Amino acid sequence: MVQEDKPSTDQRSPGAMLRTARESAGMSVEQVADKLHLLQSVVNSLEKDCYDRIRGETFVRGYLRNYARLLGIDADEVLSRLRVASPAGKTEKRAGVAKRDRWRGASGAGRVGMVLALLAVSALFLFQNREPQAAVREPGTAAVTVDTASGPQVVPLLAPPRAAP
Repeated sequence: MVQEDKPSTDQRSPGAMLRTARESAGMSVEQVADKLHLLQSVVNSLEKDCYDRIRGETFVRGYLRNYARLLGIDADEVLSRLRVASPAGKTEKRAGVAKRDRWRGASGAGRVGMVLALLAVSALFLFQNREPQAAVREPGTAAVTVDTASGPQVVPLLAPPRAAP
């Protein structure tokens, strides 16, 4: 009588159902992981019903469905047991999705304000870090040193005469 209760409790979780079917088929975790192209840790997580180690509820359902098909058991039965075993996880993930969608739906004014603030900071940075312009020299102040027979001489450069308007 104890043995009859034990299979019914094992069969309640999808992981236990898959583990029992795998052992009945004489397959190892390594063989299942190889055929499904998964890591052994993912197969172990599926059998232990530790779905938080697998990214996303969609992946969990897909992995469970493929695992059930590999073993020749009803995939819909495994997925219905998943829904019964973890209804709270589904609502928790939905709340996270709603929060993320709320952020994406932020008003355009907030986004425009952020862009303007970034532009203002960039302009301030550019104007603060620019190099000073070279001083404009007055005509006649520039000079050239020329070597002559009597020694070096400084010759002032003259600006060309301006035409009268």
